[in-house]
Amino acid sequence: MSKLLGFTAFAVISAVAVSIASLVLNIIILTRINSINNTPINDNNNTVTTPAPAPANDTKYCPNVGAANDSLPWRQAAAYLLNGLDQSVDPCEDFYAFTCNKFIAGVNLTALDESRLGTYDQAQVDVNSHIASTLKKVDVNDDKNWSATERITKAALDACVINSNLEHSLDYSKQILADIKSWFGGVPFLNQALKDKVDIFAAVGAIEQTHALGTLLASWASVDYKNVAQNALYVSQPSLSMPRDFYTLPQFVDKLDARAEQIEKVMQVFASDVVDDPGKYNDTIKKASKDVASFEAQIAMASWPDEEMRASNELLSIHIRELNPLHRLAVVLSQPSYFAWLNAIFAGNTEDQTVIVNYVITQLLFDDFTFIGGAYRNVIKEANYVPYAQRRGRGVTRVGRRFTRKFDDEDPAVGCVDMIMAYMPYGPGYVYVKSMEGVRDQVVKDITHQTELVISNFQTMITTLDWMTQESKDAAKYKSDHLLKNYGWPTALFGDFKDSSTIDLYHKADYNAIIAAYNNNKTDFYTIMNILKAGLENREAFRLLVAPDNKGDRSNFLQSPAMVNAWYQPERNSITFPYAIWNPPYYNLQYPQAYNYAGQGGTGGHELTHGFDDEGVQFGWDGSLMNCTWNHCGWMDATSKTGFTNMAQCVVSQYSTQCCPEKNGNVHCANGATTQGENIADLGGETGINFIKKVLHFLVEEVPPHMFIS
Repeated sequence: MSKLLGFTAFAVISAVAVSIASLVLNIIILTRINSINNTPINDNNNTVTTPAPAPANDTKYCPNVGAANDSLPWRQAAAYLLNGLDQSVDPCEDFYAFTCNKFIAGVNLTALDESRLGTYDQAQVDVNSHIASTLKKVDVNDDKNWSATERITKAALDACVINSNLEHSLDYSKQILADIKSWFGGVPFLNQALKDKVDIFAAVGAIEQTHALGTLLASWASVDYKNVAQNALYVSQPSLSMPRDFYTLPQFVDKLDARAEQIEKVMQVFASDVVDDPGKYNDTIKKASKDVASFEAQIAMASWPDEEMRASNELLSIHIRELNPLHRLAVVLSQPSYFAWLNAIFAGNTEDQTVIVNYVITQLLFDDFTFIGGAYRNVIKEANYVPYAQRRGRGVTRVGRRFTRKFDDEDPAVGCVDMIMAYMPYGPGYVYVKSMEGVRDQVVKDITHQTELVISNFQTMITTLDWMTQESKDAAKYKSDHLLKNYGWPTALFGDFKDSSTIDLYHKADYNAIIAAYNNNKTDFYTIMNILKAGLENREAFRLLVAPDNKGDRSNFLQSPAMVNAWYQPERNSITFPYAIWNPPYYNLQYPQAYNYAGQGGTGGHELTHGFDDEGVQFGWDGSLMNCTWNHCGWMDATSKTGFTNMAQCVVSQYSTQCCPEKNGNVHCANGATTQGENIADLGGETGINFIKKVLHFLVEEVPPHMFIS
């Protein structure tokens, strides 16, 4: 198995190799770091706050090997690790207990009203707070000293915070009702009739373009899989409010019942605002809510599960000639069988139109109520509703998609920055990166060097695989040689941070109206929100299709430079590190290189491996689907494909045997098939230890043998 897994291994994970890398990654998954210091983490990499004195580190399993570096950055890095470390446990016997016991003993998730804690989220809170603080000095109407992008972002933030602080929301329900009537004629669950010959698909298309909300289907523009020189329109199944299994598996029937109750509550709240006597509709609403939940379950059953979405050979690619016979619009149907089901629903009239319209209206109410505030927001919070644009993610592989609500209990500015980032990604991103003047270029230089080492080691280890032919090894090297690296921020778009003309022009057509709306009425956040939603669909997706040259761009970031994450895009063969990911606890320019290679190096290694996991191997050096047959795509020859399949199945089996360590209650085990791609990526650094030893010997004369715990 070790030889098979060697294909996924590559990276310079850390100067202390697998032990420290795994330790940092465990803490990344589990820990909120607030307790380490009395002051917030500095996300600028310029200065480091003073941590508590580091305890003596000389135990059986963590022996002291000499004089420690007592600088503030190194002490803070040590404090992050020691926050969860139980040095009384043998890491070779129980590595989970070794890395996490101390943290688990000191954190009560129930008391915190949390189901999980993650440092991605905590780091994002710090970044969002920094952006909000930076924007305080921006004058929305001062176009002499501030870019239009900064002023638009400030206006949206102010309006959002004002709205969030209202005890009772402003009455937007009447406006929502007017929009619904313009599309459908009325609201069926309020016994209002639909207009004659209602065009449901026209309404669905209008709602997606103006409200960034997919209902019966979802669409996005990105590089064409089969011709990366152009863009294509990808049309797929929608992202439902709950995971597919909650709709389709019998053991989750309570989840579906709860969903029906949530729908009923939203319908009732809306009714109480738009009709004089909402009580007389209670029975109609109760039935309608169950019908909508049932229809959502039908959509889920007709949709493909995530693991089946990774087989790109099953996508249907077509071309549509518009009025201009010389213009060809490439359209990719991601799940042809789903559209066959949808066609059957409408062609065969197998579902009552009122149920379908109630379903579409319900999705709209949930998404709009998220931003209306007051009592409406409480309903959405109780339902753990994630706005559609966030749960869908971005691009073909849905980069950055989210499954749970975040930041409800933080300062309103934190959640507001998060919202703006979802709909105008380069607004907060520009503000954040611009504020890093003096350090950003040095950080990018360090990360660039680190990433090149990761790729180099990956290529070295490919040569050792005995199940892979030389031809396939050459193809893998060629693909990794041509990996496009996005570091920090889109440099061509952001410019030198002095001349903002390019980024301002980028936002002008779709977002500039926010300033006028803000000046007209700061409390009219509903109008500003709709500008943001339409801006996302038009600026970040559909303008790619109508551009004169319709040129595919491999350097597209997709998400914001202010997002604490990293991602690989198979259709572009690109890896993206937003500037915000280069913050503690993953990275700090002044931290030990061992720590940085474990945190950011591990992240980079993980994302690189996605280019060579079960989905990534289908795409070539420029992001094109390669050598597609009736049952698979990919650049590997038959012999290597068999070896890779065996490796992937080995990973599936390995992870399917892993269960949560709880001593009581229901036992939950991983589904190795569902998480196959992530698991292959996680294993990416397991065999980097020999390379790390080699590098260390160039740096120091003697490497303590216990630094490498296996």
